[in-house]
Amino acid sequence: MNFGFNSNVRVGNALYHVQTEDRGPAHPFLDTVVYVAGRVVHKRSTSYEDLNGGAAEQEALANQLHERLSQQHREVMAQLEAGTLQLNEPGGAPAKVVAAASGEDLEVRLLNPKTWLEAGKATLEVELRNKVSETAIGGADVEAFLEADKKRSAAIRTCADTKGHAILSFPLPSAVADGTALVIRATDGEHYAELRFRLKAKRDENDPAPASK
Repeated sequence: MNFGFNSNVRVGNALYHVQTEDRGPAHPFLDTVVYVAGRVVHKRSTSYEDLNGGAAEQEALANQLHERLSQQHREVMAQLEAGTLQLNEPGGAPAKVVAAASGEDLEVRLLNPKTWLEAGKATLEVELRNKVSETAIGGADVEAFLEADKKRSAAIRTCADTKGHAILSFPLPSAVADGTALVIRATDGEHYAELRFRLKAKRDENDPAPASK
């Protein structure tokens, strides 16, 4: 599992999603991506190849890496809120002049909350709807992953059909720490939404207790 941070930042009428993650030793960079209404408007990538050492130093290096990741995430959010972050939009406009986002219109629904886990395999039947009109949102990218102690698993990804339905299947680890979050995200390029469930430590209790959306 890799380190990662995810935050929503509202600036005026616009809602931004800031995602910072470490993709692992094969890609030794800390990547931050800023989304608004499902569009990528800012990217930042910094190398941490200078952090290396023997096995005895791995814990200390992990702590340093986590602090760098947290600092980069905080810096991008602070610049976003201050209106000094240059965005990849016409004219490179700062955050304060971006039009209102429509990301809050998308709703992610889990259709099988009682039966999603069977024999150690997670099968998430997802439906995407517009909150206001209740119309299906098809063609959206959907992903799911586990998040615990500021670390995340590799994401499982698929695409919703024309009726806004998608199925994500993957084996669940044999040991899941209490408080681990099952995260389901979706974006169609104009909308962005996230659904979170807090998993229970006991594997015989298949029903995840809702955390925060």
